[in-house]
Amino acid sequence: MSQNLIKAGVIVPSQWPLARVWLEVATLLSIAPRHIERLEFWPHQIWVKIQQKKAVFVSYRRLPLWKETGLDSIQNCSERSSLEQLGEMLSLEVKHYKNQYNPVILEEWRSAWAKKSQYFKLEAQRQAQEEERLKPIREREQAGQQWHEGWKTILHYCNSFDSLERLAPELQQQSQEFADLPEGETAMQLWHQRWQELTQATA
Repeated sequence: MSQNLIKAGVIVPSQWPLARVWLEVATLLSIAPRHIERLEFWPHQIWVKIQQKKAVFVSYRRLPLWKETGLDSIQNCSERSSLEQLGEMLSLEVKHYKNQYNPVILEEWRSAWAKKSQYFKLEAQRQAQEEERLKPIREREQAGQQWHEGWKTILHYCNSFDSLERLAPELQQQSQEFADLPEGETAMQLWHQRWQELTQATA
């Protein structure tokens, strides 16, 4: 895992609005924006040419945009694993570039990460509770499907009207047990369908 947020593609300064970068660099250097002749995005910093002065370098990490993009990356994590990976990356990033970070930025990142982590924790608990709530329903639906398939097989091998008639009461009784499921409502349709098949076969 790269400890550099730029190399990892988490933060891509070249996608920042140039006008805003221009203003933030000017503010950081305590100069008027018009005094900047040109900006260039280098791999790890911004090359800044100032009127009638030598060019200077400005770290991306000192701009408000850097903090905002980092916060956006945390907020945009869609699952716990990606948040954990980003957390490790942020920790390594801060350790490696500690002198370039304002403590306020670090605290905002930590707070945002903790809040997002808590969200995923609560969401996982909610999903577990929902799964537990639905478990009996799903088990009953599965039982209904298995019962339905079992009768379908039985009726398929039933080759006489007498045997069909003997099975009808039991099928009707069991259908009542699954009356709340589609399988319970349609079970007798299988019986009638098999009766029609035998009728056609003996016609």
